[in-house]
Amino acid sequence: MRAPLLLGIGLLVGLSGAALFQQSFPPPPGSLEARLADLDRELTRSRVLLAAAEARAPQPQATTQQKLARGARSLVEDLKDGREVDLNDVYQAAKPALRDLSPIFERLQRKDLRRHQDFILADLTRKYHLTPAQQDALRLWQKNQLEQQLAASREFNARDNTTLEDIIKAGRQKRPDDGLDAFMATTLQGPDLATYQSDRLQQRLEQVQSEADRQVSRLNSIVALDDAQQDQVFALMARSSPQFDPSMKLEGLTGDPAALSPGQSRDDAILQVLRPEQQQQYQDHRSARRSAAEKEFSEVGIRLPPNWDMFGED
Repeated sequence: MRAPLLLGIGLLVGLSGAALFQQSFPPPPGSLEARLADLDRELTRSRVLLAAAEARAPQPQATTQQKLARGARSLVEDLKDGREVDLNDVYQAAKPALRDLSPIFERLQRKDLRRHQDFILADLTRKYHLTPAQQDALRLWQKNQLEQQLAASREFNARDNTTLEDIIKAGRQKRPDDGLDAFMATTLQGPDLATYQSDRLQQRLEQVQSEADRQVSRLNSIVALDDAQQDQVFALMARSSPQFDPSMKLEGLTGDPAALSPGQSRDDAILQVLRPEQQQQYQDHRSARRSAAEKEFSEVGIRLPPNWDMFGED
């Protein structure tokens, strides 16, 4: 019985091997099996390419509403739990949404700046007899200035580390007519140029005078300055103004060379003018105003940033 059994097993193995060997050959070209094999390979290749494309595809960006909700979520939770939120944190939470809405704000800013430039163009044309060519040159200069201002504002607001305090300080330092005097100096000639320069100096003088007088009155209401101190504070405020020119003949500005030292703030300079008891009065006043502001904000659950100098005059 063993020999026939071994023979049968060998026969089965041989037939199986022959079948497998036969299947290892590719099907005849053009046959149904060949077409099915091609389709199967194409399907496998497509699946691999699709999986790779899905892995590379960027994730869909959050909508403006989602960004605002995401940033406000933790703030709202703090308010619900009775915890105060930092005012600058509120701004940081809203910043992504504000960036998305910046094209709208920029259009409004552009419209406002153009209206201001149109007024300046008409005013300068009337006062200094600008020719059509000079008007075109001024219009082109204004256009370039507008784009530069918008680009600088766009870049400033896009910074991740920009704080609400930075925004406010930058707004105080903006001067829409920067560069106009230099442009007009190359455009006007003769009496028109002389008249323009005289008028601009008078305008700036009035601005410096008004601001310095306001600062003296404000400080005098707090610490009761004597006459000498009023003159010193006036000189400090006037000479530290970005509009100040040494050729200005300001009423109340004596030969006192008082001015801010490099890197010195107005508050530091003022403190040096005050007597010790006045310095204490001034500091107490500032502390009281900040406390009042903190109380007002606290009533709505907002905490002032610790570095916010609400009462500094930069």
